[in-house]
Amino acid sequence: MKFLAVIAILIATAAAIDDPVFPFVWKDCSSPGTTDQTVTNFTLKQGFCSGKNHTVIVTGPVIQDIIAPAKLSISAKFLGRVVYTDNRDLCALLAAAGTPCPIAAGTTALTFDVLLKPSFPWNFTCQFTYQATNGNSRLLFCQAATMMANTKFCCERVSSCFY
Repeated sequence: MKFLAVIAILIATAAAIDDPVFPFVWKDCSSPGTTDQTVTNFTLKQGFCSGKNHTVIVTGPVIQDIIAPAKLSISAKFLGRVVYTDNRDLCALLAAAGTPCPIAAGTTALTFDVLLKPSFPWNFTCQFTYQATNGNSRLLFCQAATMMANTKFCCERVSSCFY
């Protein structure tokens, strides 16, 4: 009975949060000095649910102008096997968020929405990698974390849940 009470409290708490930040530990997966953006913080907001958009916020100075055709690659591995891949036009994502390419060096934050494809399996803890390549073919950023997409129940029943 205590277990059910704890679950109910967690769901109620998550439902009360309008703009959650997902507290995953992101690690830089690039080699030092090889990127066109020095990432100081990488954050996901707005529900990490299959079939729904989530907001990505990349904080840190852009060293080289971001130009087309910049690309974003998202991948997830489960037990060492790739279970999810998605490749997007980063300039299109940024333009949809109101910041079209080119983006000048010195910019300190990038914010854009990305759809987590409905094909992503529920309830799998995976190693996610978000890697962006600038239009000049240099690595823009690479961030990785171990996390789980929200359960179907959580995403359908409350405005926000996170793990």
